[in-house]
Amino acid sequence: MEQSKKNNEKNPPKKKQKTNLIKNKPPHLEDMYACLQCGYCNSVCPVYKETKWESLTPRGKVFLLKHLTTKDSLIDKILGKKITDYLTGRGKISLEEAMEKIFTCTLCGRCETICHVDIDFHKYWLEIRKWMVENGIKPPQNTIDMYNSIAEKEYKNPFVMPATKRDEWYRDEYKFPEKADIVYFIGCVTSYNEYQLLLNTLKVFTSAGIDFTTLGTDEMCCGAVNTMTGQWDNFKKIAEYNVNQIKKRGATQVVTGCPACYRALNNYRKFVKFDFKLIHTTELVAQLIREKRLKFTKKLKEKNLPVIYHDPCELGRVLVYEGKNLFEEPRYILKTILGSENVLEFSNNRMDSICCGGGGGLRATNYDLTADISIRKIDEAIELGAKTIVSACPNCKAQLSDAVEIKKEKMAESEEKFKMKVMDILEVVAKCL
Repeated sequence: MEQSKKNNEKNPPKKKQKTNLIKNKPPHLEDMYACLQCGYCNSVCPVYKETKWESLTPRGKVFLLKHLTTKDSLIDKILGKKITDYLTGRGKISLEEAMEKIFTCTLCGRCETICHVDIDFHKYWLEIRKWMVENGIKPPQNTIDMYNSIAEKEYKNPFVMPATKRDEWYRDEYKFPEKADIVYFIGCVTSYNEYQLLLNTLKVFTSAGIDFTTLGTDEMCCGAVNTMTGQWDNFKKIAEYNVNQIKKRGATQVVTGCPACYRALNNYRKFVKFDFKLIHTTELVAQLIREKRLKFTKKLKEKNLPVIYHDPCELGRVLVYEGKNLFEEPRYILKTILGSENVLEFSNNRMDSICCGGGGGLRATNYDLTADISIRKIDEAIELGAKTIVSACPNCKAQLSDAVEIKKEKMAESEEKFKMKVMDILEVVAKCL
C-alpha cells in the first residue's frame, strides 16, 4: 500500500483531457448516417469549385459532424485514433473552426438536386447551424453583430442603420395611406442599399393603380439573418412585431421583392397566426401584365440587350423543396416586355441554377470567396453574349453588381473591353413603362 502511494507521488495519474466533443446529438441523425459520402455533391457545390477544399463540401461537413458527435468508430479503433485526434492538437480542428466550415456555404441547395439519398440539405444546414449555436458554439462575429443590430430598436436592421432612415428614399415623393389592401414589405437590402430598385418598384405599383402601402419606419428586418445564422432567439418576437404592423394596415396581401424576406415571412406561420396572402413581386407583376394594367411604351436600350436571367436560389430551387417555385413568372415578364429573342438562359438554370455567391450569410463572412463565385457567373454571361444580367432578388443584384466592379478593376489595364449591366427585373419593368 505504501509502495503504491509512493509510485503515485512519482507518477501522478494523468488528468483526463477535456474534449471539444458536443454532447447533444444533432438534428436529423438519419441524414448524417444516410449520407453515402459519394462525393457527387462536389461537382455542383459553388464553394468547392473555387476552393477545391474537400472539407468544405457537403460530404466533408457531414464527415466532420460525425466525428464531432459520435463515438470512436471501428475503423478509428483499428487505426488507433480517437475523436479528440480530430478535434485537438496540431493540424486538428476546434469547434470554432468547425463552425467556420459549416458557415462556408451559400445555402443554395444545389447539393440536394444530386443527392442520391434525397437529403434536404438546405433545411439540414440551417438546423445544424441552429444546433451548434444552441450548444454554445458562436457563429462568426459579424453575424452576431448583425443579429444584435436587428434586436436594437434604434436600428431594427442588420446594417446598424437608423430605423428612422428606412423610408428616406421615398418619404418625400410618395404619401401612402395608413391602410391598404396590399402591404409592400420592402426589406433591409432594398430599403438601405438598393434604393433605385425601391423607387422603380413603387413606380410600377403606382402605374398599375393598385391599392398599396408600406410599413415605413415601422418595418423591422424580416429575420432571415437570424434563421440562416442559427440565432433564432428573437425570431418569434420579430414575427409577432411585423405581423402586428401588417395587420394594423388592414392588408389582405403582402408583397415583397426579396426572396429571403418572402421565405422568412412564410416562416412566421410557425409562431403567429395570420390570414393575409404572401406573394413575390414577380407574381404580382405577372398578374398585372395579364390583366393589362401595365402599359409598356418604351424599350430597353439596345446596348443592354440581350439580357440573361439568373434564378435566385431562394426563389426557385429552395422554394421547390418547400412545395412551390417561381421559375416561370420572371421569364414571362421579361419575354413579354423584351421579346423571347432578347432573353437568354444560363447553361444551368431553374433547378440547376448556380448561386450568385451571396447567399447563406457567406457574403458577410467571406466576401472574397463570394466574389470569386460571382465572377465565374459573369464570365459565363459574357460567353453567352449577354449585355445585362437580370435577377429577381436584391441580394443577387448587389452581389453580382459588386463582382462586375471587381472584374472591371482587374481588367483596367487590359486591352479587352468589359461591359456588363446588372438589373433587378422590376427595374426592367419600370424602364419600359
